[in-house]
Amino acid sequence: MLRRLFLLLLILSAPAQAARLTGLSITPGVVTITADGRPAVAHQLALGAPYRLVIDIPAVTEPMMSAGAGSVTGMRAAMFSPGVARLVLDLAAPLEIVAAQSRPTGLTLTLRRINSAQFAQAVARGRQPLRIDPVAADFELPPSLSGKPADTSVKPAAVVPPVMVAEKPPIADAEGVPPPLPRASGIRPRVGNKPRAVIDAGHGGKDVGAISVNGGHEKDVTLAIARATARRLERGGKVLVTLTRNDDRFIPLAGRVAIARKARADLFISIHADSAPNPQARGASVYTLSAVASDAVAARLAARENKADIIGGVNLGLEAPEVGDIMIDLSRRATGNVSVAFAEILQDELSSRIKFRGEFHHFAGFLVLKAPDVPSVLLETGYVSNAEDSDLLFADQGRKRIAEGIAAAIERHLLGD
Repeated sequence: MLRRLFLLLLILSAPAQAARLTGLSITPGVVTITADGRPAVAHQLALGAPYRLVIDIPAVTEPMMSAGAGSVTGMRAAMFSPGVARLVLDLAAPLEIVAAQSRPTGLTLTLRRINSAQFAQAVARGRQPLRIDPVAADFELPPSLSGKPADTSVKPAAVVPPVMVAEKPPIADAEGVPPPLPRASGIRPRVGNKPRAVIDAGHGGKDVGAISVNGGHEKDVTLAIARATARRLERGGKVLVTLTRNDDRFIPLAGRVAIARKARADLFISIHADSAPNPQARGASVYTLSAVASDAVAARLAARENKADIIGGVNLGLEAPEVGDIMIDLSRRATGNVSVAFAEILQDELSSRIKFRGEFHHFAGFLVLKAPDVPSVLLETGYVSNAEDSDLLFADQGRKRIAEGIAAAIERHLLGD
């Protein structure tokens, strides 16, 4: 009773305008603190024996705890003093905060590995101000996804993900979304037109993805492989290519689906790299959409990848019904069958190029695979938490080998070769 009374006094003594912390979440390398306002300042403190990072934020909070990911073994938050909420990150290895970004929905911390000597220096420095950069949303969902009325005024051309081979875009409806394509096989009939593949480089911007054993970021691997695949398809000249991103930017999951649909894609492939607590885990795998995960690893992976929007502060409730609820709809089954067929071709083309994780093809409920009229797969190219896979994925020759296999599979699938 006395403890509850003390906590209540701490909260009531906070300034009226203080933000209230409402949740904690984490993916390897990124901690997201959700709040009902924009935290403007904070302090940080490193503690040793055991390794911990402490972040003090002018805010109020109820006690919260969360499981960790990567080198963060756990997180907890509580009131430290009147008007100050304290977040403690328990660490399995030395980490430092390399970026802190605030937005109206809370605070995002980006972490990276450092050595024990560097961490000891941070401990010796004691409590230090944490620089926070205020950022706005850097990707606006199309009106058809956000529920806002379409703006029909004339504007300069918007920045859109680059189309690698120029082609006049299809005519869209009043909300900017092309009508669904009638297709029995899942492949658009080619009457003088080349088929189009949309290649999605997973993560990006503030969402770094998994962090490798050498400190590299998944978002850089996925972008390099996506670009290399696009260049290989360009040289072939038989398939048009759209990249969801051609630089280091954040795009919400629903936005990636919208890009594929707006491009009237014949195939969507999302490229990723996995991580696991066991450094011996390695090998590539491909996933297609299913309401039920095929195994525990698939379920864990889908849960992690589907948190990408939380990192970006995106309201998952904005997803359109055709994106959010299509998983078991009959209209999705035809493209699902085509997705499975492409997964088999992808396995065939990659089998001589990279190592697989046991059974190559798995099923899970990935949000990014939910375009109802676009066959879609998610390719995990390997484990950045494994030294051998990481060496392959962060080497130009390794990425080129993977891109060659992906491009060959795309051509074989879309052209019927």
